[in-house]
Amino acid sequence: MTDHYNLRNKVAVVTGGGKGLGKTITKALLQKGMKVAICGRNPDTLNATFDEFSTQYKDAIFAAPCDVSDANQVKQFILSVKQQWSTIHVLINNSGFGKDSIVWQTSESDWDEVMNTNVKGSYLMCKNTLPMMINNKEGYIINIASQAALNGYANAGVYCASKFAMVGLGKALQEEVREYGIHVHSLNPALIQSQKSASDPIDCGLIQNEDLASMITYLLEQPRRLKIDNIGMWGF
Repeated sequence: MTDHYNLRNKVAVVTGGGKGLGKTITKALLQKGMKVAICGRNPDTLNATFDEFSTQYKDAIFAAPCDVSDANQVKQFILSVKQQWSTIHVLINNSGFGKDSIVWQTSESDWDEVMNTNVKGSYLMCKNTLPMMINNKEGYIINIASQAALNGYANAGVYCASKFAMVGLGKALQEEVREYGIHVHSLNPALIQSQKSASDPIDCGLIQNEDLASMITYLLEQPRRLKIDNIGMWGF
């Protein structure tokens, strides 16, 4: 296992990569010389981000619609990335959302929608990318979890359950893929000021998209002998 991971020309997948945090992560990876495939549910958002970045990073970005909770769509998306660039080295499981409701008033459909996106979506993306990482004997999976993966919050029961599950999935997966040189990390940020416009002031009490993006590139550039996990992040 080499000391440091050379990011140039490595292939990354970023789910929910068309806007907000995912878009910022995508830009940070492109700036490091990586090739980045993004997916999401909204084709218009994906196309706008693709058009914005492809001018500067020609042939280094790929975008296609994909609902991460749909096994067939995930399989087709990953096949498309493989056809584009032959393999995948890094997976960022960023897609996710929550529902504002107390547990006993959460509808079954809302429960299923959150769990299917946040947990099943991460599982499906791992399932379809890991064979390539195992073959390469290297890879990184980074799950964007939450402080809600470590603490319970009122009116966010299903979100907390999904993020606890993401971290548990990551911990189990790390034990299964360690022998192949694959790292699995979880980031646990507190509240993020994610969807602000360029003209909105920065709220210093909240984490910024750029903070998480820089943490991801930091993790990827650490010596591969080093394992860092369950990184907590808060506004200061």
